[in-house]
Amino acid sequence: MAQRDVTLAVISRATLPEIEQFKKRMGWRFKWASSFGSDFNFDYQASFSKEKEKDGKNFYNYDFTNFPSEEAPGASVFYKDNDGQIYHTYSTYARGLDILLNTYHFLDMTPKGRDEAGMKPHAMAWVRHHDRYAGGESAACCAGEATNAPRMLDPMVAEFRDEVEITRRVLNRIPADKLSWRPHAKSMSLGQLANHIAMVPGRLAKIAQQDSFDVSQGTFEPPQPKSLQEIQVTFEESVREAEACLKGMTDEAALGSWSLKLGDRELFNKPRVSILRSIMLNHWYHHRGQLSVYLRLLEVPVPVIYGRSADENPFA
Repeated sequence: MAQRDVTLAVISRATLPEIEQFKKRMGWRFKWASSFGSDFNFDYQASFSKEKEKDGKNFYNYDFTNFPSEEAPGASVFYKDNDGQIYHTYSTYARGLDILLNTYHFLDMTPKGRDEAGMKPHAMAWVRHHDRYAGGESAACCAGEATNAPRMLDPMVAEFRDEVEITRRVLNRIPADKLSWRPHAKSMSLGQLANHIAMVPGRLAKIAQQDSFDVSQGTFEPPQPKSLQEIQVTFEESVREAEACLKGMTDEAALGSWSLKLGDRELFNKPRVSILRSIMLNHWYHHRGQLSVYLRLLEVPVPVIYGRSADENPFA
């Protein structure tokens, strides 16, 4: 394609570390970029949001339809002229993408064809990743080598999942009518503290994916939430972002250098895995412990965290 002045690039909303890990697993070598945190996929009708629904339907393939997922396949073509102007010249979706599926071309030549009629829950339910077919655990393609070797961050992913359940349990005890309460004039309000706990994993996972962070550009005053639901929504989204980061980060990236800066001055430089442990996880646990004290001062029963509390005993 390069001989014809054409470039192919694949775009996904996943984080770059997640993409790199999956690309390695599949043995793929094509260009694959991340649109994480941008509107690119939404702009070209390949991702959907509740805000843009119309009567429960999303705009896909040039019409409003009941697409069964928040993500959909699509292909778009762009042209860059000699002045650097970029033009969107073509997009296709749904069956318009069949031309890219070589397997279907071969199936169409066989007596039974695609043989997908009545397949549940959808026509392409038989399709798997190439290492997920029966007996294909060690399969690879594109001259790549699929691998199931454990990663450095696998234990941290398991720990994170356990801590998510504990944190969710503590957040669920917050009284809705006390969000503005604070134990001291210099303390965060209950709502601010809870919101901070909800935001920590996702925000710091994003920061850890960068090579550095300048504290002079940071905002360290947690916003005051309007409701418990706002805290819960923030927490669930934050958890998804953090787990995607941990699962997608390669060992090479985990061992890579990360620095904290104050303007042009470097405050410290550590391996990224150390930052994930200290600034994301330990920081998170610290504030969760702080929240448990708030609950005690408000006479709210403190739930089980790692063992029995004064209010609950999982061993009784």
